[in-house]
Amino acid sequence: MGSKTPLVDKLCKGPWPSHGKELKRTRYPILMYENAMKEKITQWGHGGMSAVPGLGSGSIARASKRPDIIKESPLMRVLGACGGFYTSDAFRKICKIADTYGDGSLHVHTTNSNIEICGFKDDEGLENATRELNKIGYDVGSAGDAIRNIPDCIGAARCENALIDAMGLRYFMMIRYIDDIQYPRFPYKIKTKISGCPNECSKAQLHADVGIIGVFRDAPKVGQKELKEWVDKGGNIEDVCKNCPSDALSWDGARLMIDKDACMHCMYCINRVPAIRPGDERGVAITIGGKMKGKYGPMKGKVLVPFIKAIPPDYKELTEVYDRIVEVYDEHGKKKERIGDMIHRVGWDKVLEWCGVTPTAQNVISPRRNIFYHWKEEELRR
Repeated sequence: MGSKTPLVDKLCKGPWPSHGKELKRTRYPILMYENAMKEKITQWGHGGMSAVPGLGSGSIARASKRPDIIKESPLMRVLGACGGFYTSDAFRKICKIADTYGDGSLHVHTTNSNIEICGFKDDEGLENATRELNKIGYDVGSAGDAIRNIPDCIGAARCENALIDAMGLRYFMMIRYIDDIQYPRFPYKIKTKISGCPNECSKAQLHADVGIIGVFRDAPKVGQKELKEWVDKGGNIEDVCKNCPSDALSWDGARLMIDKDACMHCMYCINRVPAIRPGDERGVAITIGGKMKGKYGPMKGKVLVPFIKAIPPDYKELTEVYDRIVEVYDEHGKKKERIGDMIHRVGWDKVLEWCGVTPTAQNVISPRRNIFYHWKEEELRR
């Protein structure tokens, strides 16, 4: 008799690590995965919310398209750590909880930086797992019509381009809005993402209903001596000037000049030239309406506020804008309508009015263009 999982078996062959081999070691219903590969579509569907006493969101009852294999398989979303940093001890404890109450499999990390513990047998297991996660300092949530988990980039912990303390801001936001993360009350989900600079590693403008992006509004700083050394070693500053999206750079053979009024702070020259660094007048831009799914399909977030300060510990200016955004959405959004779909329905001018924003040119242009094509192949190999 042949194997019941020939496609999964193929994944297990070869000297390389295999997720199929690892999946077989868990209690995951492997026939669901086999049929998914055979039919080229997932065998799971959304089955509503599972019940955890005292908690409105965080657990999802995944419905099965193959009840002959398994009827349902609830999962739990654990709110991920800032910057994606976990101690090995903490992660071992999360794995033990997954082994004890779930099927032994984890989804790490989701697109919204959650950890999903999969394959719970019943609501009692969900309740016990929640209690144990709380004991080791983790919470659950980020499901349903709520503010979802708030992913951040790694920020100043590893990145020299970080313009804000992305991890510190994320920690503050999670504490301040934890009730709205755990108890759904909005027309639909609100995804919020934090990027530490306009390079946008967190894809806040593309994927988030509300994007918070670290920006600077003075001119980039130039170390003229370091720049001359870079040029002497073969750096092509003329090419960088030629490819500046707003023609803000000029080189006279000895010094680099930057037209601060023309500069659009896109980070192109900063990424290309080690001697050019971001300016000192730093804050955040806020975009709204970005998403990958929804009624009208993918949308890029629009700039609501091009620059405000982000000052700890209370981030007063930022939270005032954020609170106003969710209030407007709560009042004017329709059921199962994302913020971007609401903007499309009522018009951008109306949303600006509701949010109390005086329109400027920055509200109708992109704060950054895709300038990846200005890089040469040999530069990308370094």
